[in-house]
Amino acid sequence: MSEVEVEESIMSYLSQSEADPNTKDLNVVAMLHNFWEQRQSGQVNGSSSEPDGRAESLLLYESAPSPAPPHVCYVTLPGGSCFGNYKVCDTLAEARRDAARVALMNSLVNELPCRRIDAQFIAHSLQQAAADSAVSVEEARDSSTSIGAYSVLLHSHLGKTMLQFQYYNLVKFNFSKTTLKESTKRLKG
Repeated sequence: MSEVEVEESIMSYLSQSEADPNTKDLNVVAMLHNFWEQRQSGQVNGSSSEPDGRAESLLLYESAPSPAPPHVCYVTLPGGSCFGNYKVCDTLAEARRDAARVALMNSLVNELPCRRIDAQFIAHSLQQAAADSAVSVEEARDSSTSIGAYSVLLHSHLGKTMLQFQYYNLVKFNFSKTTLKESTKRLKG
């Protein structure tokens, strides 16, 4: 079975209802752990980062305190993506499993080749941005224009996933926002 067929099979299985008796034996927490352990060792799609890193220290499970159901659990993945349980869960263990299921589905989808930024994606995105902004796509060659800055940003993320691109922009936005707040305080103070 090819890697794509395995991923499609897992996605199909994960998308089934947890009430389905066939999914009761599926250990999604272990599958998520294994996925990220393999990814950290560079075995998934040839990606490699921190080969000495340990997956268990990279996945962080957190739960909201609750004396009674429904229980809520979040799992934070390497890179900062955070996923919570989707279903109403009667136990914390069930909430953890559901959060892991959601995170695993998103992790697998993010690894698909169609989620990677490539030259075709960049060309299409620039054409769409030019049409939406009523500017010429040729302006993308000039980095001093807004579409040119967008082009530079997309090209700097060539080969990366959309999730990595979105995370980078979120971190940059939060850093810029924090810097702006600090500058404003200094100016006022």
